[in-house]
Order: sequence, then C-alpha cells, then structure tokens
Amino acid sequence: METEDVRAGSEAERELSELEQENERLRRENELLKEYKASLPLKERIYDRIPLSVKQLDWIILALLVLLAGVVGLGLLDR
Repeated sequence: METEDVRAGSEAERELSELEQENERLRRENELLKEYKASLPLKERIYDRIPLSVKQLDWIILALLVLLAGVVGLGLLDR
C-alpha cells in the first residue's frame, strides 16, 4: 500500500515538473511573440487589430482617399 502511495506521489511530482516546464516554455514563447509584434511596422500592428486582410484594408483606405479627394475637388469647384 505504501509503495502505491510512493508511486502516485512520484508520478504527481513528475507531472507537476512537466507542467512547470511547459509553462516556462510557453512563457518564453510569449515573450518572443511580444518582441516580434513590437518590431512590426505601425501599419502591420494596426492591421493585426482589425479582422480583415491587408488587401481589403488597402482597398478601403484607397476608397476613402478617393472620396476625400472628390469632396475637396467639389469644394474647390463650388467656389
């Protein structure tokens, strides 16, 4: 009976040790990911926050710029 308790205890310690190692690995991976995200250009960091592809966002920005240019152009023609 005592040997079973010792085995169960050593198994639990081994599992705990494995979980601690996995936790440490994930912590290092998280730090590397933070460093990577910080190294991205501003445009890419902004795009990561919006659930659209870069191509879609570029088209939206282009359409807004064309609309702005049209409004400015109409404003100049109306003077």
